[in-house]
Amino acid sequence: MRLRIMNETGLYIHIPYCKRKCTYCNFHFSTQFSNKQQLIAALIQEIQERAIDAEGKDVKTIYFGGGTPSVLGEEEMAQIFEVIHNSYIVSNNAEITLEANPDDLTKDYLHILKNQGINRLSIGIQSFVDEHLVWMNRSHDAMQSHQAIQDALSIGFTNLSCDLIYGIPMCTDNQWMDNLSLINAYQVPHLSAYALTVEDKTLLSQDIKKNNISPLKDDHTIGQMDMLLDWVVPNQFEAYEISNFAKAGMRSKHNSSYWTGNHYLGFGPSAHSYDGQRRQWNISNNTLYIHAIQNKLPYSEFENLSKKEKFNEYIMLQLRRIEGLNFTIIQEEFPEYASKCLATLNGMVEEELLNNSGNRFTLTRSGKHLCDHLSMRLFAED
Repeated sequence: MRLRIMNETGLYIHIPYCKRKCTYCNFHFSTQFSNKQQLIAALIQEIQERAIDAEGKDVKTIYFGGGTPSVLGEEEMAQIFEVIHNSYIVSNNAEITLEANPDDLTKDYLHILKNQGINRLSIGIQSFVDEHLVWMNRSHDAMQSHQAIQDALSIGFTNLSCDLIYGIPMCTDNQWMDNLSLINAYQVPHLSAYALTVEDKTLLSQDIKKNNISPLKDDHTIGQMDMLLDWVVPNQFEAYEISNFAKAGMRSKHNSSYWTGNHYLGFGPSAHSYDGQRRQWNISNNTLYIHAIQNKLPYSEFENLSKKEKFNEYIMLQLRRIEGLNFTIIQEEFPEYASKCLATLNGMVEEELLNNSGNRFTLTRSGKHLCDHLSMRLFAED
């Protein structure tokens, strides 16, 4: 898939530390902070050395993800921003997001973030019910969630997003609706809501294998997804991606750039980069990453995407978006797959899994329940 915007880029900065391991999480992170200072130094070195990859491009978005970026101290954050501003052309109106846990967002820390230039917060609420938070092994409680949102808004973080999880086994439908109602009550303009899933090598998957807990129930998850989708429009949210919901003008610019195939650079252990032709990913080990940077050894792997891989990625990303699959783009960029793809798309329309309007195919409600499965049906094969 060709780059949609040639002269822009986004920066992703991975902070691979967490206070504890959530039961469902399979992202790369460590709960050991002993090498944090060394890792930040290596991260800063990588950011500086890879500036050539963004030559001639304006940085439109910066995103601190993790892990838990809110474990960064004021001096560490200042050092990272210094090398970014010295090495890259950062737009005056760049969206600068930091993911944060509620228990980190004291008023003092919020002021630090504001002063450092963070203008968008993504707060990992997950649930406003303490029982759910304990079950997920989260580091915060419900009261801290309420306080973090209130303080962030009072300090002026109007561009605010919250994460919620649905399909938690003990979460009743009333509790799920209460979670959504609180997002509305606080006038939070962006919501990311994810279905609880069982990923390999997580505490949740181990507990299920050991029969410590029962397998998740699909009908429970789908039911709460439907509640979410019923809630969205009456509360003036746009379901612009299958897991992301925004008030008018409040879409995540950084994540949207991923989904539309734009250039981005990722820094830190396990971070990915994309230039329109090639994908790069850094080693997913903090100690090895530090050692490689310090000793000028390779720390990344590269993959030149084949036409088939670009097509499959286009399908996977675009099907999740409100704009859906543009068959005109498929014909222009992937003509060798267009005929078979169209036949499958038309079949899905007949199954009432997709809508077709003006050569754009978008998910129906039933299609949203099966999005990943539909993508696999559309993928090109060898």
